[in-house]
Amino acid sequence: MTLVLLVGCGKKGEIEVPLEGWRFEYCGQWYDAETPGFIHTDLLRHGIIPDPFYASNEDSVRWVSHRLWTYEARLDSIVSHGGDSLWLVFAGLAGLAKVQFLYDDDGVNTPGISAQYVADNMFTTYAFPIPDDSRVVRVVFYALDDSARASKYGITLPDLRAFTRVAPFQQGWDWGPTMPSCGIWKPVYVTSRRPSFDTPPEAPESWNVELRQTADSIGRSFTFYRDGKPLFIKGANWIPVHSFPVLNAETKNRYRYLLCSAKEANFNMIRVWGGGIYEHDYFFDLCDSLGLMVWMDFNFSTMLYPDNDEMLQSIDREVRQNISRIARHPCVVLWCGNNEVKNGWEDWGWQGVYHWTAEQRIRLEKAMDTIFGYAGTSDPTCNTSETSILARAVKDCDPLQRPYITTSPLFGWGHPECVTHGDSHYWGVWWGELPFEMYAEKTGRFMSEYGFQSYPCLATVRRYCPSDQMHITSPAMRNHQKHGRGLQIVDKAMHEYYGMDSETLSLDDFVYVSQLLQAWGVGYGILQHLSRRPHCMGTLYWQLNDCWPVASWSSIDSYGNWKALHYRVKELYSDTADLERWNRYYSARPKDMKLPKADYEVAGKCVGDTYAVTITAKSNLRDVYVDTEPHVDGHFDSNFFDLPAGKSVTIRFIPADKGRNIPADAVVTVKTLNEVRKL
Repeated sequence: MTLVLLVGCGKKGEIEVPLEGWRFEYCGQWYDAETPGFIHTDLLRHGIIPDPFYASNEDSVRWVSHRLWTYEARLDSIVSHGGDSLWLVFAGLAGLAKVQFLYDDDGVNTPGISAQYVADNMFTTYAFPIPDDSRVVRVVFYALDDSARASKYGITLPDLRAFTRVAPFQQGWDWGPTMPSCGIWKPVYVTSRRPSFDTPPEAPESWNVELRQTADSIGRSFTFYRDGKPLFIKGANWIPVHSFPVLNAETKNRYRYLLCSAKEANFNMIRVWGGGIYEHDYFFDLCDSLGLMVWMDFNFSTMLYPDNDEMLQSIDREVRQNISRIARHPCVVLWCGNNEVKNGWEDWGWQGVYHWTAEQRIRLEKAMDTIFGYAGTSDPTCNTSETSILARAVKDCDPLQRPYITTSPLFGWGHPECVTHGDSHYWGVWWGELPFEMYAEKTGRFMSEYGFQSYPCLATVRRYCPSDQMHITSPAMRNHQKHGRGLQIVDKAMHEYYGMDSETLSLDDFVYVSQLLQAWGVGYGILQHLSRRPHCMGTLYWQLNDCWPVASWSSIDSYGNWKALHYRVKELYSDTADLERWNRYYSARPKDMKLPKADYEVAGKCVGDTYAVTITAKSNLRDVYVDTEPHVDGHFDSNFFDLPAGKSVTIRFIPADKGRNIPADAVVTVKTLNEVRKL
């Protein structure tokens, strides 16, 4: 390693030197490690594990999370001048880890430990003093044992993940794989003097956005105002861009493409969901530049959390550090305590399942109040707090004092108040298997979650499904459908609205019609929300993106391909959307429409640095989907459109990766609902 001299200096001129040369151990052999990274990405890079996203490989790599992993780097090159002590800063350690500073005499003998520390919060930055005699830093990651912490706590909680501050989504969700990981997932550097990470930043330029929750004749409003004027919110929910969300060139490209796609579809807000990560600054930088407002959930979701001193102190450090980091971005307009914790407590049957005593119930309610603020026993329509850990942290660390709400939603979809008070997660459509028309009856004051699944395009399916498993119930296809009733629910709705299902369609046609179904249903919901202004003042569908290739609620798949829903959203979110036309469009279900035999001409050619496709309709075409062979990830500026007979349209391609344009000799492929119905 190159010798690094750290010269003492003032705090404003603090020097940060990256610590490089990391390696990890597996079966007695050392391998170079890529930092930032995760153990899964290191193992994959060295060919020790197969691609966990392919076929059913998720199951074959489960062993990775059940063993100890050791990372090391040498410190010989680090020398301090000027009498300052040196500190080693880990911006992020994923998992439960011990950080050990080791000394040795000759690099051959077994080193001894000169200092040792514990790091058990993935979302906290740690700084440790480097002992003068240390030559090596070692990070030992232990297998997560939430059961031991749960046993010590003494109250059974609905989810053991609550006892460990790691990314919940990595441990499995109904759209994500179960791949708990560990690693040095953010930068590591050496600095002189002890750094501080919870100092409030200078106040950024304010976007003059405020949230007003006002009691009215209906219930309680949930309306954002900008420059004093009410603003209707259009957007979606955001999950991590990858199952192993390090910030590198690949993920930076994903961030840019996804957020530009959101802007292209006329979004004005992104909700960062509370079961993923506190996003990288790069995400917020892009939102700042694009003018996208951010609803920021703290990283708590769908579970109860323990109130022991160790956990509460860890949470306090976590939120203060992250608020201080994120608050310099003007795009953030709302801090939200959690996702669906109050909803789960009141509506998911936990209290009957776990048989808590009266004393335990009181303690758990108090824990919610201590961490987030919970008014369930006083004013159930209140969604603010000034005394909780999170509320006090926002007050202390956000120089703009942007609003804090305790939870989302205020009332679950089984309560009548879900359409009269605060924000709403309406899941009667999907979880309740109710028809899309229920969106007309269940439009709340602000729709912060709702949605319906579809499958990704066939080109994406081919990348995770072996050729001999290209049928909807194969092991690979089942592995990439994480909702237990997902296929059943899609089939039921597809038969109801399109007169088809997975048993009557080829896989190619099924994934196409599943996207039409999603666009039709979620689009109908958006139309209801837009039409009910000012009763409803916002719509954030679930979800914009994926963390791996999967059947999900996303409108853009994990490779950047726009689904039919994203094109529908682009039209409906437009300031010039003709709602009367859309009401006419939704006046009949697709299965009841008479479609002629498809007749059209198509041509594709390179135009400058892009690719243009022209379609001329000779008959009325429904849901025209255009792709090319070979397929290139990205989207056309229009797709999944209707085209009347005698009309022509030219569409242009926008690649997910700017270096991957469609080749000039590509073959244009077209699919229409006319052809799938075989009329």
